[in-house]
Amino acid sequence: MHLSDNGLNVKNAGKSVVWEDNDFNFFTLIDGKEVFIGRGREVPYPLEEGDCWSLPNGKTFAYKNGVLEHVKPLDEEKRLKECLEGIYDKFEESYLYSDPLGFVHKFDDIKDIEVAGFIAAGFAFGGVPQILKILDKIDMIVDHKFYEFALNFNVADGFKMFKGFYYRFIKEKDIVALFLILSEVLKKYDSIESFFLEGYNPSDINLKNAIISFSKRAMGLVDFTPIYGSAVLPKDSMVHFFFTSPSDGSPCKRINLYLRWMVRNSDNLDFGIWNGGIQPYQLLTPVDTHVARISRYIGLTKYGSPSFKMAEEITENLKKLDCFDPVKYDFAIARLGILDLCKKSKNIENCGKCAIYDICNLNG
Repeated sequence: MHLSDNGLNVKNAGKSVVWEDNDFNFFTLIDGKEVFIGRGREVPYPLEEGDCWSLPNGKTFAYKNGVLEHVKPLDEEKRLKECLEGIYDKFEESYLYSDPLGFVHKFDDIKDIEVAGFIAAGFAFGGVPQILKILDKIDMIVDHKFYEFALNFNVADGFKMFKGFYYRFIKEKDIVALFLILSEVLKKYDSIESFFLEGYNPSDINLKNAIISFSKRAMGLVDFTPIYGSAVLPKDSMVHFFFTSPSDGSPCKRINLYLRWMVRNSDNLDFGIWNGGIQPYQLLTPVDTHVARISRYIGLTKYGSPSFKMAEEITENLKKLDCFDPVKYDFAIARLGILDLCKKSKNIENCGKCAIYDICNLNG
């Protein structure tokens, strides 16, 4: 062991010179430049022929023929795809317990799935245990027959059945109004899909315009006088919450979530029961706080807070990985946040265990 010219400890003499500073950082010379190659146990020292390792920032090194070299890293897009494919494979149907989608899997009849799915997606805010609890309560009220209940719904009976109902800011008037709208949809169109398709254009790159049309038409479909004392839905009614619109800048998380459930059919998560022409590549990523945060970490978006523009940006970047089914990664990405596997701040102990550690910007 001897000292190099800069006074640091030389750990390996010869063609490949590796030295360590007083903070356990290892360096070498590559193409005449001093290069950081790792810290402590990140470096497989003493080096042996064929050793190869990667740093969290993506830089990869190999020891061959007595020389340390940069290994050309995987293309960022390829690394991102490999990582997301990995978590997509991991978070499959056994994780449905952690999502409102698991509630919808209790139903077998397609018509019940469609209506129960809309209710479940609409109430998909807050903690999952609380969401599932309120969905089970609604299920008991409708006697596990969502389609039949909605189709034959009337306001007077609705107020009796939902007397005292509330979930956070959703009160009995709001859920009565919601079922009144769904009732009118089913009576006039027989299905939510048929109603949605009235505003759908097959040539659109995504469902933005269809969602705008869907929510606008839903709000004007019924006379709300028996509920709110006004034929037009009051602006402060929380039923608006179930019919958000891109025109207001909303990310429309719950509607996009519902559409994902209804359209996709390539795995055992979503149902794919809508067959009226909507394509999976037209779907948009359902953006909540978890998806927004993690998408920023892995470079899918530059936007700071959830919005429809963020949903579009994330989706367009995911199309580079799977142009036919970009939102297939949504369930897995959301698990990282919902199951508290991806923390909100950098912590080497937690981050080192995270499935997206190698592509996370926090570790750059």
